This record gives sequence, structure tokens and C-alpha cells, in this order.
Amino acid sequence: MFVSNDAQSLEILVVDDDKVVTLLHKNLLRNSGLNWPPVICENGLEAFKYIEKNDGDRKHFLIFLDLNMPVLNGWKFLKKLKKLELLSRVNVVIVTSSINQKDYLKAQKYESVLYYCKKPMRLECIEKIMDHEVLKPFFTDVTAQ
Repeated sequence: MFVSNDAQSLEILVVDDDKVVTLLHKNLLRNSGLNWPPVICENGLEAFKYIEKNDGDRKHFLIFLDLNMPVLNGWKFLKKLKKLELLSRVNVVIVTSSINQKDYLKAQKYESVLYYCKKPMRLECIEKIMDHEVLKPFFTDVTAQ
């Protein structure tokens, strides 16, 4: 099981309009050993408002972001996110069903995007995320102690 080194410092959001996908991703995150539930947002606008409202001095956000959603899609969310001062504390994993190579290349242009995973998200993707140099400090493997 993985625990946050500072439980208040990292918040996980799953941003997707498909309720089945959000349920799958929520369960996958729990089964991966993460010990706190993600916040579920149905679109980018809901996620953006949540981040603005819940931002704290030391808080970081890990966002699993779908690209194709109503209201505010993933691309528009990333553009709005660029304008926030807390950009260095927001890390995004794009989780999409898109097989378009242009989407993958476009995602790499955003500094906040760490990974690009295909739906449905798999355990290997989460393991890479927890081992990423930017996010690794947030996780402690309590089973290894």
C-alpha cells in the first residue's frame, strides 16, 4: 500500500464524463495501493473550479484527464490551467480513447502533462506515475518498510 508522505499535499482528480470509466479508474487507483479516493469531476470546468476553490499553499494536484468531454474538454482545460500561478503544482495524466497521433503530440506541448495513457487506464500507467521523479516524493510504500 502506498501512502502520501503528506496526505494533505497531493489531491487526485479523475476528470471524465463517462460514469463507468470514472468508476473503473477510481477502483483501479484504490487497487493500485493508493490509500485515498480521488475527487471525481464530470468535465474540465468542474475540475478547474474545484482546483481554484481548494488550492492551498503546499497542495499539489494529480489529474487524470479525459480529452473529449462536454462543457470544457481536456484541451480547453489545459489552456485555462496554463494561466494559473499554481501550474508547477499541477500534474496531468491524459487518459483517452483517442488513437490520433496528433493528440499525443499536442499533449507533449503542455509542461503539466506527465503521461498519455489509453483508456481504460491500466495498473502499469499508475505504477509509472508513482515512480515519476516529480511525483515519487509524494508516495511511500508502507509494505516495503
